[in-house]
Amino acid sequence: MLLKKVFIRFYKSFNDDFLRKNDDRVKPKPWELIKDAFYPYIEVPIEPKITTIVGANESGKSHLLSAIEKALFVKDTEPSDFCRYSPLFTVKKNELKSPDFGSEWSGLSKSEKESIREIIKEIPEKIILDRLLIFGNHVDDLTLYLPEKGDYRPYKLEKKQVIELQKLLPRPFRIESNVALPSSVPIKKLVELDREDYSGSKKFELLDREQRNRIVKALDVFSNNPELITSIRHLSGEKREEIEHEAITSLKSIISALDEVSFSDIEKERREKEFNLAYKLICKIAQVDTNSLLNLADAIQNGMQGFANGIIDKINDQLASNLNFPNYWVQDRNFCLKVVARDYDLVFTITDRTGTEYSFDERSQGLRFFLSYYIEYRSHEPHQNKNEILLMDEPDAYLSSQAQQDLLKVFDLFANPEPGSHLTHPIQVVYVTHSPFLIDKNHTDRIRVLQKGNEDEGTRVVRDFAKNRYEPLRSSIGTLIGESVFIGNCNLMVEGICEQIIIAGAARYLRPIVESDKLETLDLNHITIVDSGGANQVPYMVYLACGRHVEQIAVIVLLDSDKCGNDAKKQLLGRGAQHRRPLIKPEFILQLGDLKQEFSLVADNATEKLEIEDIIPLSICIKATKLYLQEFLQVDETSVSFLTEELILSKIDNLTILDAIQESISESFYKELKVSKAGFARNVIQVVNEWSQKRGELDENQSKALQIFEENFKILFKKLNFMQRSAQKRLTKEMLKQKIKRLNNSFIVLHPISAKREDGVILLDEIEDVIKSNIENESPQEIEAIQNVIQNLRRHYKLDVEMNKTIDDYTEFKMGLERINNAGLLASQEETVEAQAEESNISEEVLEDTKMDKSLKDGHEQLINEQVSTTSEVETAEVSDRSANSNMRKKPNPPK
Repeated sequence: MLLKKVFIRFYKSFNDDFLRKNDDRVKPKPWELIKDAFYPYIEVPIEPKITTIVGANESGKSHLLSAIEKALFVKDTEPSDFCRYSPLFTVKKNELKSPDFGSEWSGLSKSEKESIREIIKEIPEKIILDRLLIFGNHVDDLTLYLPEKGDYRPYKLEKKQVIELQKLLPRPFRIESNVALPSSVPIKKLVELDREDYSGSKKFELLDREQRNRIVKALDVFSNNPELITSIRHLSGEKREEIEHEAITSLKSIISALDEVSFSDIEKERREKEFNLAYKLICKIAQVDTNSLLNLADAIQNGMQGFANGIIDKINDQLASNLNFPNYWVQDRNFCLKVVARDYDLVFTITDRTGTEYSFDERSQGLRFFLSYYIEYRSHEPHQNKNEILLMDEPDAYLSSQAQQDLLKVFDLFANPEPGSHLTHPIQVVYVTHSPFLIDKNHTDRIRVLQKGNEDEGTRVVRDFAKNRYEPLRSSIGTLIGESVFIGNCNLMVEGICEQIIIAGAARYLRPIVESDKLETLDLNHITIVDSGGANQVPYMVYLACGRHVEQIAVIVLLDSDKCGNDAKKQLLGRGAQHRRPLIKPEFILQLGDLKQEFSLVADNATEKLEIEDIIPLSICIKATKLYLQEFLQVDETSVSFLTEELILSKIDNLTILDAIQESISESFYKELKVSKAGFARNVIQVVNEWSQKRGELDENQSKALQIFEENFKILFKKLNFMQRSAQKRLTKEMLKQKIKRLNNSFIVLHPISAKREDGVILLDEIEDVIKSNIENESPQEIEAIQNVIQNLRRHYKLDVEMNKTIDDYTEFKMGLERINNAGLLASQEETVEAQAEESNISEEVLEDTKMDKSLKDGHEQLINEQVSTTSEVETAEVSDRSANSNMRKKPNPPK
């Protein structure tokens, strides 16, 4: 049983559907009437797998999650829940009302259908239980509706029937986004959480480290001042203890720490949740027996350090073998989580790719929180008899952009369990976000945009938001955030918005139907399609993306095979002028003409100047153009009937498809009309999606066109995926800087205090050998800068003279080795845009266009149309401003 739709009325920011209420064409459903007055529910469709809720602040996103819980009867309504701007909100006696909720369910299993018929025996046998709806404002007032003959038959539920129905409905549960794994956990606390009957813990052992430190600090008062508690003899001869005020203060502090009186109820609850996360990690995921934890606690208390270390090593082995965290934390594949024993606690530590060990407090919040969400996934115990719904509110709050992309994978693991997973059935996921990085660009159908209206309008669901430049989705996530530049693991540079829309749309279209979603379509979460604003801008956009940084990002380029595309390729490869250097390697540039022999094209005499539109079958192009003309000019279908395949084929000789269509339109009565490439592209995707939904109704020509579209784009995507993998594989190789640093570190380990000149010569020779083997992967200016520092070291310290002597001023020499590490980075940072443009021979026209930023701006303003990521004008401007601060390259400073 899957949740298909949630209905909400008079709940917090959700009033009623004012648009539906004011539409004369709407026929009220039986559950939308209150004493013959029309109060339609706000309906929120829920996807079978994952639903993404997006909206501006205070738009009702969080209210929606709690409404789902109330619609499933796991939370009771409160008087404060009723919408305060509803006309039914009142304080009048005997007229107080509660919010109304409803739910629609589909995908019922055979056993669920049988159970419903058993609960409601009045259901006729002829009714097919494909879906059902439940409405009411509390469990004592529920009505179940079943579709019947175009209408809905109500079944009023009695209390006993409600109880039985609740047993069938899926169970919602939450992962709390503000609860993270603690930096340490008391060992005995883990035992108590595992064994309800365990009572062998002392209160002191269950305190966290901060509380124990407070107690120890208070006890220091007595160790420093033992006279604070004294015995005095009275006249009667008795002795009585007297306690000074300072001692009383310390004792109160100890008692306060033991009783946790300084913590609020909310803080205590949060600490318990954090300790529960630690318990799930150690005892559920790592499967550590609590008897071993008791043995560890005893070993520490009795000073048996060897035995304690042995237990800790085994716990860490269990963590490493069972957690499998690096597969989902792509920011650091060498990540390792370990525990160490400190007094009464297990303390969590992290080792990263540098080999350095950190405590949790020394690392970012994002790592802790993502790890916590992952622990919740790995430790989740699915319900044996029910489906489940995961609810999560703004998990992006503590995560970086890359961590948010990683979290999408965790959501997918809930919704699509892997074979052999601990999850026995899929779990529906509904989450709320402000972030563009948590929007799955492969599945824009998952997005639900909430918008809060004025005055009494309340929250509504925005339908067809993609038809208006993705507003208000774009506004709700923020224009600057939504236009982040180069956020992908790999960036596909295309000439314009047309290519971007068609490629993104085709990738989404193919995803559910291809055999391999890693080869035959693009993963839009891991490749960013960047509209360059024209073929002549592609070289500069590539330069911005990877030409100014030692730690480059992966970039591939797709160009048309016309003159502009050919010219752009020449500039990218550094051909045709003096002092040219390639901006990108040839294997990362694809022109559509390179695949001409593999594509199925419109005609045998198709032009050599292939553009993206030429790999789209003619019938789809004509239909898309007609839709564009009807939408743009508001003309009827008969007015565009002159556009036929025969007409276009008669003009296509040595023309692109779009040029042939444009010529045909110009010869008609629309002489001045220019077909917008963006509008054409958008309608191509619309046609493909519409035809695919009615495959059985298509004629032979349409079916063949749809098949050719799919095959052509599979061919294109296979090639782009190969280029993407090659570009990313190249970047995963060990960087030159890392290789040099490793050689330097090894040298210093062998020669910590001094070294002979011959040892220095051998080291620098080895570094130069590494440089020679990396010339192809590094920029010439970086290689030159490193070689200059090496030559300066040789000359300054006279390494080639009297080589059996020790190196003078060895401390300064080691600092010189560090300069070798950073010489390449300094060289790349000190380059200016003007210097790079001059050395790469980028035309003055391109450079001036870039300075003006106008063409970039015009192209990038529309990127949100098909993909929620684009080039930020702000960031582009900042890059240019930073570059303008220097007008010449600087050589590395010689050793002093």
